Amino acid sequence: MKLAGPTSAQIDTCNQWAATALDKFHIDSTADFLFEIDGIPTKSKLVWDSNFSKVAMKEEIDMANHGGVALAWFVMSVLQDFVYVEQSEIGDGVDYRFMKSEPAEDDLNFIGDFHHVEISGILQESKTNTLKGRIRVKHYQIKKGSKRSETSSVIVTLFSEPRTIKEIHK
Repeated sequence: MKLAGPTSAQIDTCNQWAATALDKFHIDSTADFLFEIDGIPTKSKLVWDSNFSKVAMKEEIDMANHGGVALAWFVMSVLQDFVYVEQSEIGDGVDYRFMKSEPAEDDLNFIGDFHHVEISGILQESKTNTLKGRIRVKHYQIKKGSKRSETSSVIVTLFSEPRTIKEIHK
């Protein structure tokens, strides 16, 4: 994945969290993955590297959170052709903002055509924590935030199925 903004180490760490989450439910570091991008379903065979130490990656909340970020970065960069991402600030109602082109390094106050994304991950559904429910909550979070009038999406990954849904926020 070629994505500017985060360091290679940050991308690798999020990918390792995603692999750790997926390994809880899928054997041999492979799974038939369903990506639903703006209402269009696509099945893909996803293969990942699980050959790393997981002794410092035990917390399931972190697996879901950081693993969800990894899958969202994948969706936005590989499937949606965005090349740049930066983290948003608390109160924005979104987690990250993406651009189709990387801003100039010396342009510290750039204003661009951003696509804002609120991200979440769920290891497995429960009665009180479902994929549809989480998507609804994330749309509400955008609605409450300062970026509510900006172009934005919700991306939620359910690791047990595995399935990632991206929906445009309206």
